[in-house]
Amino acid sequence: MRSLKFLLQKELRQIFRDPAIIRILFILPTIQLLILPLAADYEIKNINLGVVDHDHSAYSQKLVDKIVSSGYFRLKDYSPTFKQGLKAIELDKTDLILEIPAHFERDLVKEDKSTLLVAVNAINGVKAGLGGAYIQGIIQDYNQDVRMQWIQPPPVQPAANYRCCLFRLV
Repeated sequence: MRSLKFLLQKELRQIFRDPAIIRILFILPTIQLLILPLAADYEIKNINLGVVDHDHSAYSQKLVDKIVSSGYFRLKDYSPTFKQGLKAIELDKTDLILEIPAHFERDLVKEDKSTLLVAVNAINGVKAGLGGAYIQGIIQDYNQDVRMQWIQPPPVQPAANYRCCLFRLV
């Protein structure tokens, strides 16, 4: 315990003897606290997207437009089959494939549900995780938009005939 006391005294004398050490101790961490949060940003833009659209309907086109217009994705490949889309991932042309099945619009309208396949290139783990999360959020938002279009406003009901009565308290 006594040796620790002597070491602390020696270090404090050294710090106060050299004014450059005081500046280093206080100014550099302050600068790091101001600059590093601006540099450390996990938002990824320009994720290369490949689309395999077996439906070619208005609903599938709106979904692709919504994904591309989000600003996170760039449409790089529009393949007729999933195998060709997978080849684009292997050649590093795309980072993510969205496969829209046949009868996507019909299933969505008639059965009130449909499935999509999202295949993510997981070589870059951060880009894959964020890309998958971005596209999931966009698909959920698209689902909400479609459902809001289907909701019919309630019919306007005419005002009921109310009898007005006056009461006099005696």
